[in-house]
Amino acid sequence: MMKKMLFALMVIIASAFIVLPGAASIVVPDFVEGNPTCNDIVCGWDGFKIEPGPWAGTHNIDGLGTVTIEMVNDTHFNYTTSGVLINAVIVKGGPCANVYNYDSPVTADTILGTPWNPNNGDDYYGISHIDFCYEAGTPTPPPVPEFPFYMPAMMAVFALAMGAAVISLGKLR
Repeated sequence: MMKKMLFALMVIIASAFIVLPGAASIVVPDFVEGNPTCNDIVCGWDGFKIEPGPWAGTHNIDGLGTVTIEMVNDTHFNYTTSGVLINAVIVKGGPCANVYNYDSPVTADTILGTPWNPNNGDDYYGISHIDFCYEAGTPTPPPVPEFPFYMPAMMAVFALAMGAAVISLGKLR
């Protein structure tokens, strides 16, 4: 019985490691050499640049709304906006940048960061600046009730855990 319970616990822990990395940004960033701007991504997009830090906190976007940044660590952050829709985010670090280009405009994303620094094998480049790209005049949708990005991952882990528990208990009889 103890072996089956241990196996069920191992399944729960392993599933958490498989599912939880999906809680990162809603798009895979494009690695871009140099210093791209919002207008480089799509002609006509406006950009709001934060340079230099501090990065964390609420910043006014050209009188249209605000962006609130929460730092995850020194090189990665989460953001939410109010009053403006974001089409892309450029996170510049070192001689390159990560460009998070969304299929449709968004008001939030998680775990955005700079590119990996190949010269320092175990770290990312420090943040040089952050550009939030938007189209002026794009209407902001009404607020949506907050639903954490990690919730689907937690629900999947819970479902796997419950399934493993049911299977283990069914085999005990």
